[in-house]
Amino acid sequence: MIIRVLPLIFALMIFTGCAGRMPGMDPSLGSGPEVTEGGVLFTYLDTKATRVNVVGDFNNWSMTADPMYDREGDGWWSLRLPLKPGRYQYKFLVDGSNWIPDPANPETTDDGFGGLNSIVIVE
Repeated sequence: MIIRVLPLIFALMIFTGCAGRMPGMDPSLGSGPEVTEGGVLFTYLDTKATRVNVVGDFNNWSMTADPMYDREGDGWWSLRLPLKPGRYQYKFLVDGSNWIPDPANPETTDDGFGGLNSIVIVE
C-alpha cells in the first residue's frame, strides 16, 4: 500500500511546488551536470548540508576525493572535474552518510544496492 501511495505523494509535491523545497530538488536545476571545455560542472542544492562530495566510478567511489564547495553559503554546492571522454556513474555524498543520486539528472542506472546512480556522458 505504501509503495503505491508514494508516487502519488511525489506527484502531488511536484504539482504544489513542495518538491522544490526538498534538499537537492529544485526544478530550476535543469538536467544535471554540465559538460564544458574545462570539465564537468556538478551542482547540488542542499541548504542544510555541511559537506557534499561527488563520488563515482571516475574517483573509485572515494568518499573524500572530490569535495564540493558552497562558496556563497546559500546551499548551492558545486565542483568542476576534468573528466576524459566516457560514461560515468556518480552520486552525491551528503554529510558523509547520505548517498543521493543527482535529483536534477534524469539519466540513471541501477546501483546494484536497490537504488540509482546518476550518469554523465563526456564526449
